[in-house]
Amino acid sequence: MKFQIDLEYTPRSPIPGVPFTESSFSRRKTSFTLDTKEIGVALIDLWNFGWEDGPLVAELGAELSLERGISHAVRKRNIIENRISPAVNELRKLGVQIFHCNHAHFLQKYPEWHDSTTQEERESLALQDDSPSYTVMQHPEDWPPADWITSWKDMHRDHIDNLEWLEKQGEVYEQMDIPEPVKPRRGDLLVFSQEQFHRLLTEKKIRTLFYMGFETSECVRYSPYGMQNMNGYGYMCNIVRDCTATYETAETLDGLWKTRVHIIEMEAKYGYSVTSASLVAAVKTAK
Repeated sequence: MKFQIDLEYTPRSPIPGVPFTESSFSRRKTSFTLDTKEIGVALIDLWNFGWEDGPLVAELGAELSLERGISHAVRKRNIIENRISPAVNELRKLGVQIFHCNHAHFLQKYPEWHDSTTQEERESLALQDDSPSYTVMQHPEDWPPADWITSWKDMHRDHIDNLEWLEKQGEVYEQMDIPEPVKPRRGDLLVFSQEQFHRLLTEKKIRTLFYMGFETSECVRYSPYGMQNMNGYGYMCNIVRDCTATYETAETLDGLWKTRVHIIEMEAKYGYSVTSASLVAAVKTAK
């Protein structure tokens, strides 16, 4: 069934009849005709930080067991309960395919896992380490000195991430789960890798994705199933603006400017944006 929807974007080039200045780079709309069978919702890394049954490291206590602080956890829970969950429930009823994109560790216990993966994918996954990893580039040159590079980079990471805390907080990994309002339901598909996601989208003949989840600045963009990788295949990857957030700073919290900037960059690189209300309303008109 087909429907029309206005998708939004923020230009950064001349617009006829408008002065060519930064104040003219405001969000605009363009209309698309889409098919409900050819769209999907990608839910990225929805975790239960901030829930009563959320992960807890006893040594740290409730506050320090969180991922990026109290305000961050409260904001994401509010988005999940009041934006993502209602939109997903409506879209699922309307026949839109829902994809839960997350670490395999969290997905394997759900019954939808076997419907989402092949035997080959499961066997391949069993040989992989699903824990978070960091890539360190090798430094083959003589300058700057290797020991100096190691020294300042280690210090910098400790300043940013507080390595002593990070090591203890990492114990929450085994306790993390998908929050109850957005747990997988019958017919949903579970995604853990770029290649598997592409296979499922190919089989379903889905070409347009609407992304919801966290963090706007990191996993939604750069995870294996994120917008950058899937856009690389040619999929239109749209961000649902009121269904995403990232961690802010003291300078950006008032106005959620870090989140807003990344949404604008997503519009420029991967597709368009839309609100959850507009998306649901448009799909409801499908015929």
